[in-house]
Amino acid sequence: LENNLDIKVAEIKGRLATIDRKIAFSYFLPYVDAQVTRVNNDEQQLMKFGSGAFAMADQNITQAVMSAQFAVFNPQTWFLYSAYKKGEDIHGLVTERVRQAIRLQVTALYMACLSQETSGKALTASIEQARALVKQMEAFHREGLILKSDLDAAKVYLISQENNLLNNQRLQKSTKAELMEAMGLSPLADITLKGAPSLEVADEELIGQIYKALINRPEMKISDRNIAVREDAVKIAIAGFFPVVGLFTEYTYNSNSHYVYENIWSYGVSGVLTVFDGFANIQEYKAAKQEREQAMVEREQQCLKIMLEVIKARDLLDKAKDMKNLLSKEAEASAEALREIQAQWEEGLVTSSDRLKAVSRNAAAEANLALADYQYQVAAASMIDIMGLSGKE
Repeated sequence: LENNLDIKVAEIKGRLATIDRKIAFSYFLPYVDAQVTRVNNDEQQLMKFGSGAFAMADQNITQAVMSAQFAVFNPQTWFLYSAYKKGEDIHGLVTERVRQAIRLQVTALYMACLSQETSGKALTASIEQARALVKQMEAFHREGLILKSDLDAAKVYLISQENNLLNNQRLQKSTKAELMEAMGLSPLADITLKGAPSLEVADEELIGQIYKALINRPEMKISDRNIAVREDAVKIAIAGFFPVVGLFTEYTYNSNSHYVYENIWSYGVSGVLTVFDGFANIQEYKAAKQEREQAMVEREQQCLKIMLEVIKARDLLDKAKDMKNLLSKEAEASAEALREIQAQWEEGLVTSSDRLKAVSRNAAAEANLALADYQYQVAAASMIDIMGLSGKE
C-alpha cells in the first residue's frame, strides 16, 4: 500500500481532482486586473484652431487602470463547483477501491508463494523417499527378488518427482517476482515469507453478505455520486437560460495635465442574457437529462453486478471449504495407507509396485491439500474484498 505504483497514480489523480475543485471555487471570488500604459510622442500633438494651434494633451502620458468584477448571480458557477466537489469524492473512492484490489492481489500472491513452498517441501520429502526406495529396490534386484520393470518404474517415478521439484522452484521464483512487483519493489529482490494468515469469513446468510456488499463497496458510492453529478449538469443546463449579473468597479489614473480630474472611479452593474444561441441551450438541457438517466441505469447495472459477484464468490468459497475438508481426510487416509503398505512391504506381503503407488498417492495427497488450503484462503480473501470489507476487518 505504501509502494504500489497503481495506488500512487490513483492518489495523483485524486490530488488533481482536488485542484480542479479549488479552481472551480475561484469562480466565486472577484477578478482584479491592473494595467499601466506609458505613451511617449516625438512631437506634442496639437489641434488646429483658425490660424493657430493648441495642445489637447501632454506629449508624454502615463495611464493606470485597476478594475474589479464580481459575479452576483451566476448559478452555473454554483452547480459547477458542486459537480467538481463530487468529482473529488469520486476520485477518493476510486483510490480506496484500488487499495482494496492491491490488498487482494498481494494476499493471493502471498498465499500462492506459501502454497508453492509447501508443495516444494512435500516434493523434497517425496524425492528422498523415492531415492531410498530405488536404493532398496536395486539391492533387491541384485538378489533377484524383484523384476527389473519394478526397478525401472521406481527410477522413472524418482525422475518425475525431481522434474516436478525443478518446475516448482521455477514457479516459486516467478510468483515471488510478481509479489515483489505488486508491492512496488524490485522483482529481483528475494524475501522470506512468514506463516500463512488465517482468513475466515463469518458464517451468515447470502442475503446478509449481499447487503454488506451493496453498503460497503466503493463502486456503489461512486455510482451514487455520478448520479448527483449528472443532476448538477441538468441544473447547469437550466441555469443557462438565466441572466448572469455582476458588479464592476474601475479606478483610472491619467497623468495628462489637460484633464480636469486625474483620478476617476467608475462602477456599475452588468447583466448578460442569452436570447438565442441556435437552440444549443435547449439541446444541452435534453442531453443532460439523458445523461442523468444513463447514470441511474448504470447504477442499477452496478447493483446487479455486485449481487452476482457475491453469489459467485460465496459459491467458490463453499466449494473451496468442502474441497479442503475432503483433501484433508484424503491426506490422512493416504498417510495411513502408506504406513500400512510400508509395514506389509517389509514383511513381503505386497509388491514393490504397490509400495511405489502408495508413495505416489501420499505425495499427491499432500500437494493437493496444500493447494486446497491456498485456494480456500484466496476464496476467503476474494469474498472479503467483494463485500467491501477489505481493510476494515
